[in-house]
Amino acid sequence: GRVSSTGHEIDLTELNHFTILLPVQGRLEARSCRAEHSCRQGEALLFGPNRRTTRTVAESGERFEANVLLFPTGMLKANLDTQTLDKIGGLLETGVTVHHADTSGAPFLKFCDFLSTAMMSGSAMLGDRRHMQQMETLLIELYGEFISRLAEETSVSQKTRSAGARYVAKAEEYMRANLDEPLTVSGIAAAIGVSPRSLQLAFREVRSAAPREILALMRLTLVHEKLKSDRSWAGVTDIALECGVANIGRFAALYRETYGEKPSATRRRARAGLTGNR
Repeated sequence: GRVSSTGHEIDLTELNHFTILLPVQGRLEARSCRAEHSCRQGEALLFGPNRRTTRTVAESGERFEANVLLFPTGMLKANLDTQTLDKIGGLLETGVTVHHADTSGAPFLKFCDFLSTAMMSGSAMLGDRRHMQQMETLLIELYGEFISRLAEETSVSQKTRSAGARYVAKAEEYMRANLDEPLTVSGIAAAIGVSPRSLQLAFREVRSAAPREILALMRLTLVHEKLKSDRSWAGVTDIALECGVANIGRFAALYRETYGEKPSATRRRARAGLTGNR
C-alpha cells in the first residue's frame, strides 16, 4: 500500500503480518516495546507482529509519503527454521531500521523499493500472475536471507551489546521517573553507576542517538500527551516546564516539526473540549 499524509500519529496492533515501511519523503517515527525509531528515504523500518505507535512528519512543505509491504507470518515461517525465528522474534517486535548503505540489507531493500514502486505506479507486470508469483517468492527469499544474517549478527554481538543495552534500559527508566527534574548526562550516569562516556557510547550503539536527544524526545512526548489530556486550565509554558523543558523556544519549534502544529493549537483543542463539557 501507500501512505500519504500531511502528518499523523496512530496506535495500531498488527499480530498477523510482518511489515516493511519505506519512506519516500518526510520522516517516519515509531515507538514499540520502549524502543524509539526514526527513518527517512533510503532507509526502511521492519516490524514483526507487535503493537506500536507511528508518527509521520511532513517536512519542507511536502506531504509525507511511504510505501508499505505486509505479508502473513506463515510465509516467513515456511522459509526459516524455528531457531532463527526465535532469535530474531524479539528484535523484530521492537523494530529494526535498515539502511541502503548496509551491505547485508542492500539487496533486500533495493528489491522492496522496486516492487513497491512498481505496484503503486500500476506497472503492466501486475497483470501477469506468474510474474507476480515469482516476485513474491523472491521477496520472501530475500527477506529470509536478510533475517538469517541479522540473527547471526545478533548472536555474535549479543554479549558485547548486552552491557550497553542494560545501561540504556536503566538510564531510560531513570529518565522517565525524573522527567520534571533538571537532568544532566553526568547526573544520569552517576545515578545508574556508569561513567558519562560509557553512557554516551551505549546510547550511540543501542539508540543511534545521544542520551540528551532521547531525553528531549521523552519530554516532547510527555508534553504532547499532557497538552491533549490535562483537564486543568494550565497553559503551554506551564505544562512544558512541569515536564522538565528548559528551552521553550526550541521546544516549540521541535513540537511543530514533529506534530505539524504549534503546541498552542493542540492546547486550544483540549480547552475547547473542557468548555464543551462545562
